[in-house]
Amino acid sequence: MIEGVAGSDQQVDLLIRHGYVITMDDERRIIVDGAIAIADRRIVALGSDSELASRYTATRTIDAGGAPVHPGLIESHLHASYQTMRGFIADHVVEDQLFEEGSIDRAFYNMVTDEEEYLGVLLSSLEMVRNGTTCFLEAGTVLEPDAAARAAQAVGIRAVIGDACVLDEPLGLAQGNHIPGSVEAVIPGIIKRWPRNLADALQRMGHELRRNVDPDALVTGHIALLGLGTASEELLLEAKRQADAAHVVLNMHHAYSPADTAADRLRYGKDPLLHLAEIGVLDRNVTLAHANHLTDAETNVLIDRGASIAWAPAASMMWGHGGTIHGRHAELWRRGANVALGSDSANWSNDFDLFRQANLALLTAREAHQDRTYLLAEDVLDMVTRGGARACGLEDRIGSLEPGKRADLVIHTLDRPEMIPALDLIRNLIYSARSKSVSTVIIDGRVVLDRGVFPHLDEPRLLAQINAASIAMLRRMGQPIEQNAAARWRPRSA
Repeated sequence: MIEGVAGSDQQVDLLIRHGYVITMDDERRIIVDGAIAIADRRIVALGSDSELASRYTATRTIDAGGAPVHPGLIESHLHASYQTMRGFIADHVVEDQLFEEGSIDRAFYNMVTDEEEYLGVLLSSLEMVRNGTTCFLEAGTVLEPDAAARAAQAVGIRAVIGDACVLDEPLGLAQGNHIPGSVEAVIPGIIKRWPRNLADALQRMGHELRRNVDPDALVTGHIALLGLGTASEELLLEAKRQADAAHVVLNMHHAYSPADTAADRLRYGKDPLLHLAEIGVLDRNVTLAHANHLTDAETNVLIDRGASIAWAPAASMMWGHGGTIHGRHAELWRRGANVALGSDSANWSNDFDLFRQANLALLTAREAHQDRTYLLAEDVLDMVTRGGARACGLEDRIGSLEPGKRADLVIHTLDRPEMIPALDLIRNLIYSARSKSVSTVIIDGRVVLDRGVFPHLDEPRLLAQINAASIAMLRRMGQPIEQNAAARWRPRSA
């Protein structure tokens, strides 16, 4: 319900009333029947509803009706442009085939246009906002970062963008022994718009940092490497130097599968994270996506150096890599490491819903450790808020509801059967309602999703446009989209 507030002594842009306010501040306070005052993109005050209603007059007031209000969820590992081919890679395709001649991944990278990347990121952003995500850390795989920035700005989601596909030793992707060399020397023409060598990779690195000149920018930049054994030591060191100088995170894939982990160990002659620590690359401003396969020594050095992990449980489960069995993520969290959560990409999780990732992380950790208390609902909520903010390098701006921080927050509704009875609303959110109860999303003080509707976008028209463009793109790539559904089923023994 929208209502006015009178008799106050200070004007604000927005006042959220009667919320079950989950602050995620240092004390992890919950304010029952709480309120939040917002002005000039920031949280001005929060406290009891009666107190704030008497102090502030708002241009607009939103009544949360007793439903949860929490910091926006932060997506810490995302390939934002791939969603236009969501579900197209069949389950029987194995990873070794992904970059083969004629494969969909290779065709996508070599034929996708800037406009198609824009539409892919637009689709991803719409989906994330609907699911309560207000910020994402892009994995550095959008070939035209300006397209990603334009799409994020159109939807109104906060984004941290990296340069495109920074690598100089591509055989890290081959899942085999590491052999140094340029793309031209090793895999001629595999991806036309990838860097060709170290000089090319260095030339393209750091361009997205220009976005950080504006302290109020919704889209900012960071340093991203593709990782997984695709960066020479020279490239790693320069990436870390630039990240340090710009006060941003260095973000890269690491130890996703047993094969790439073994290749890195062969390359360095020791545990990969021990080598990164020795050369000064592993540090507090480093975010490692996946990190499914770590030794005891690596977990110790990761905790000691303060690096973050972006755990994507669905991404390892989808491809059967055992990350939820062999992964040390929950153990690292219990030992004080910073663990955030990510959704990865189309066909590595198929949906961008951090509530789903949080639920999977919680349940698989309990199963792996055979201990119901190993992770709690509150732990995974921490991972997708404060943990994500630190993994993105934005912990001073977002991740908790506190005066002075950016007004990125999510308001749920109790008008869902999954939210009733309203006995413990955090447990309801993590175990039952998840993103289904998301009603209103505010990013940088702006109402981006208003009771289930994007007020500034024609969402049905955009979805139809994206769907048509996806079909046209796949046809242009020579991919058969009209398949006999019966062929998908394989015979089973009686």
